[in-house]
Amino acid sequence: EVFFFVLLPPIIFEAGYSLDQKGFFHNIGAITLYAMVGTLISTFVVGLLCFYSAKAGLIRDIDQENPMESLLFGALISAVDPVATISIMGSAELNCDPLLFSLVFGESVLNDAIAIVLFKTFLKYYDPEGPEWSGSEIPSAL
Repeated sequence: EVFFFVLLPPIIFEAGYSLDQKGFFHNIGAITLYAMVGTLISTFVVGLLCFYSAKAGLIRDIDQENPMESLLFGALISAVDPVATISIMGSAELNCDPLLFSLVFGESVLNDAIAIVLFKTFLKYYDPEGPEWSGSEIPSAL
């Protein structure tokens, strides 16, 4: 909770303050599509790959009956922060296309928010004590 209430707000404020508002809002559709679809795909691919690898015996110490633990990991790992890419693209020597910079920067900001929401949602449905869980709960969680 300290992260969400103490450390994260200054980071979000700085990102919003330095944001090129015209480029961001002009491309909000593409940015949102990349952030939402990309994060959802990444979360489920990584999570379900871990879950089925555990079921096959390739990975130990992961719950083989409940995919929520693996989906929690997928949501956690899908929040990729392209800080190095953005800092290189923002340098004056590179002269990067402003559209590309706006898309990558906007997607990285929204990607983190979507990953946090996914993680908290999966955490709400996760019960490590052997829940009565069915696959029909994933759509209702989303």
